[in-house]
Amino acid sequence: MKNQNLCKKLFLILLLGLSLQLTLQAQENEYEFLKGPLTTAKDFTVEVFDAMPSEDYSFKPTEDVRTFAAQAYHIAYSLEWFSNQLKGTPIQWAPGDENDMNKDELIKYVTEQFDTLIEIVINSEQSGQFTAGVLGVLRHNSHHRGQMVTYLRTNGIAPPAYK
Repeated sequence: MKNQNLCKKLFLILLLGLSLQLTLQAQENEYEFLKGPLTTAKDFTVEVFDAMPSEDYSFKPTEDVRTFAAQAYHIAYSLEWFSNQLKGTPIQWAPGDENDMNKDELIKYVTEQFDTLIEIVINSEQSGQFTAGVLGVLRHNSHHRGQMVTYLRTNGIAPPAYK
C-alpha cells in the first residue's frame, strides 16, 4: 500500500515536471511555427529578385509603376520598417531613392531584413495584435513579389516555381 502511494506520488511529480517543461518550451518558442513559412517567403523572394538579369532591373511595364529595382527595394525597406514596428521601435517611413541599389545590394538587403524579421518573430511573445502584424508583412510581401513575377513574365522570363 505504501509502495503504491509512493508510486502514485512519483508519477504525479514526474507528470507535473514534464508538463511544466513542455509549458516553458512552448512559451519560449511561441512563434517557432512561423520560422518555416517566413524562411520560405524569404527564399522565394530572393529567387524572384535573382531571376531578373541585372541589366533589366530598371525595367517597368508602364510609366506609372515602379521599376523592378524599386519593387525590390520597396519589399526590403518595408521589411525593415515592419520589423521595427513589430519590435516596438517604429521608424518613420522614409525610403529615399528606391532605384539607388543594384541587384546584388538588393538581394543582400532583403536577405538581411528577412533574417532580422524572423529573429524578431520567433523571439516574441504571442498576441493577436503581433500575429496580425506578421500576417500583414507576409501579405504585403506577397503582393509586391507577385507584381515582380508579372515583370519577369512581361520580359519573357519564367518566374521561380511557387513555394
